[in-house]
Amino acid sequence: MKIFNSKHAKVGLSFLSLGLLSFPLSSQAEGIQTDKILKNYSVTVHAGATRPFTDVRSYDFINIKRPKADVQYGLGGSVTRMFGGVFGLTADYTFGKLQGTSRPLKAGYQDKTTFLQMGFKDPFYFKTLFHQPSLNLYINFSNMFVGLNRYIRANKEGRPLNERKFSAYGKVGIGMIFFDSKLYNLENDKHPQPYKYMRGFTNKTTEIVVPMALGVKYKINTKFDIGVEGQYNLTNGDKLDALVLDSRKTGRFDKYAYVNANFTYKFGSKETQKEHLEWVNSLESYMTNTDAKLANLYTVKDADNDGVIDELDWEPETEEGAIVDTHGRTVDSDGDGIPDHKDPEPFSSPMLPIKDGVNVRQDGLTPDMINQIKELVSTEVKTQISGWFFSIVFFDLDKSNIRTSEIPELYQVANYMLRFPEVKMNIKGYTDVRASEKYNIGLSERRTDAVINYLVNTYGIARDRFVGSYYGEADNMVKNATKEQQHQLNRRVEITIVN
Repeated sequence: MKIFNSKHAKVGLSFLSLGLLSFPLSSQAEGIQTDKILKNYSVTVHAGATRPFTDVRSYDFINIKRPKADVQYGLGGSVTRMFGGVFGLTADYTFGKLQGTSRPLKAGYQDKTTFLQMGFKDPFYFKTLFHQPSLNLYINFSNMFVGLNRYIRANKEGRPLNERKFSAYGKVGIGMIFFDSKLYNLENDKHPQPYKYMRGFTNKTTEIVVPMALGVKYKINTKFDIGVEGQYNLTNGDKLDALVLDSRKTGRFDKYAYVNANFTYKFGSKETQKEHLEWVNSLESYMTNTDAKLANLYTVKDADNDGVIDELDWEPETEEGAIVDTHGRTVDSDGDGIPDHKDPEPFSSPMLPIKDGVNVRQDGLTPDMINQIKELVSTEVKTQISGWFFSIVFFDLDKSNIRTSEIPELYQVANYMLRFPEVKMNIKGYTDVRASEKYNIGLSERRTDAVINYLVNTYGIARDRFVGSYYGEADNMVKNATKEQQHQLNRRVEITIVN
């Protein structure tokens, strides 16, 4: 008997093999091929507006009518390497200007009284140019969450899968920001007189910055994308606006926002195909393939017809009828050098010598001899569980200890009783005729107890599941025995199910 012998099993293994391949399959909607890898690099340029979230700033939304506007400019570029359809790594550089104006004429957190207490009698503002390199984790949300639903909806509505044009993404990372912020009088652009807990300039300063961004892209074609991105940058200090509290005060982390439009060029090596990895969802590609496409792409082959496809078969020329394992190797359960499909006793006990695939017993009994005796002695005992069970354990002359040769037989008894906990067993002891009748009754009792004690102590079977009885030399299998093998058949314990 083979472990795989059906057409369905072979088809299942073929799909398993395909799942192990690292390249995406072809897709009609997205033009994915299988002979080239996808593009995975892109370079982006971006430009937009900056706005501070610091102690010195306006609370107007845009504040472009004031002499010194909070909204300024930023620009830069980045390079992204995608490692799959979802995750990538982006190296980014941004240059820009930050500026914020105080609100001396309005009530609120930064009202006129507060700044007067700080020592600033006139309205003021801060400004700085900054450089910010950073390294970011790039996350393609479209492939992570919504890619497969496109295929499902198209399939339900009976329409073709349209090419995806929009993609949502996010970024989070860490970087450094270099700046030189200063405070200026709003009327004459001079430095205001700093108060005792404040200072009006930072000199050249470096801070750690954590950029976080969300954005959307539109796919122009296989080479170019355009997009819009909103970025929020958190610094690890309070120096960005040049208004710094000393150690006796509690400062706040300064932040700034950067909203930009961006333009992306997607590229790869000469061997890559036209499509970029970010615009391909691998699950869509698998589900778009029909059975016919799969059949053309991959044909199941099993040269030796053992149920294991050739790509997974460690023994591709197994002979017909052999029993094989999951790797297609011929099985030899007892390790005697004879494969199971040719072994007359495929589960021979390792505790006994093996000759020609069969255990050799020290008492000279053969499996055929034991089976013939079982057929003569046994009667068909029917139960609701399994219907029939019969076992024999043999003993040496004038001995009641369990021999090594009988351990496999007792294992079968224990395994049966553990599988069916409702079963109780009759344990019947016998002897040969070479002693007095009284002595043989006691010897058969000791043999019965030895079997019960072995099963109880070795396998933990409850003692009340055994019914022991002993008959001495009565009811011998071989009447008028004269040869040693005949006496051996009489020195036994019979194990049967209690009716």
